Amino acid sequence: MWCDSKVSDNRWRLQFELRKSAAPTAQRAATVIADEAVAAGEALIRQTFESATLAPEELPAKLEQLLGLGRASWPLSVIRRYSDLFLQLGEGRKRSAAHESRWLNLGGLCLRPGFGFPGDELRIEQARRVYAGGLAFGNQVQPEIEWWIFWGRVAGGLNRNQQTDIYQRIANQILPKGNKKAPRINPSLLRELWRTAASLEHLPAGTRTELGESCLKRLRNNQSTHPETDLWCLSRIGARKLFYGPMNLVLPAATAVRWAEQLLKHPHAHVPETLVALCQRTGNATLDVPASTINLITPRLQQHKDAESLLARLEGKATDSAESLSRLFGEELPSGLVFTSHS
Repeated sequence: MWCDSKVSDNRWRLQFELRKSAAPTAQRAATVIADEAVAAGEALIRQTFESATLAPEELPAKLEQLLGLGRASWPLSVIRRYSDLFLQLGEGRKRSAAHESRWLNLGGLCLRPGFGFPGDELRIEQARRVYAGGLAFGNQVQPEIEWWIFWGRVAGGLNRNQQTDIYQRIANQILPKGNKKAPRINPSLLRELWRTAASLEHLPAGTRTELGESCLKRLRNNQSTHPETDLWCLSRIGARKLFYGPMNLVLPAATAVRWAEQLLKHPHAHVPETLVALCQRTGNATLDVPASTINLITPRLQQHKDAESLLARLEGKATDSAESLSRLFGEELPSGLVFTSHS
């Protein structure tokens, strides 16, 4: 079904959500983009990965210009159409390292967060075939960086076994066992490995606790090369309400208390955000930190320029807003994505 404009040549495909969703808590209004513009974008993607008549570095800007929106604001229905095409043209990424990097970067953007739209399970299944095949240019840093950004973005669509598989591939690089020395890794790549690991919410609580302890140790000893990343990882790992993971995988309140108490000693400007994630009230006595911890961290939050917002979120208000969930996810979520309560 289509809607035709009375004042221009534009026409739009009408889409209806027929699936019944449980208890929607927040939704970012989706911008409507003319179907002709979306189709023209598909042609640009084909020119890059099929006919190779458009350089991969030119594709993002041309798509943004065509759609009239920055890529982070492309609506869910549009990016899933593009995701289908990226998956269809997966072989095109093997033309060059630049093609592979661009395919992973835009393909992951269009499939984020790995769930939330009809057909996403099939898309993840297709993406897993790419994972099984591995990188075509794994000997170059940028494709490898984009590879892990991709899997961190879509981690919410992976089951426990698939997430465990990913973690086993990166564990020795970020948490070497025993007396083994961590290998020397490009700093940007190491950052993305950690962000990917922190996004794997189906990992056992013990594994995720170990990851968090490592982040905290670097911060405590002033050894962190990316303190913002370590703080975000702690927020994601120790959150009282996970982004997509079940309630039974939320780390114990005692762990959150211990981490919060140690973070209070760190001067970094992003510490208050992490304190809120670790200590926000959920109304569940088994997950919530004690009132004494709330009282302990409140003065630090009151000193922040966004004190009102931080304190509201600490009390459990607006924790399911699109903005709060995007913050926890690590980047802006697609417009049109409906967030539902999970347990």
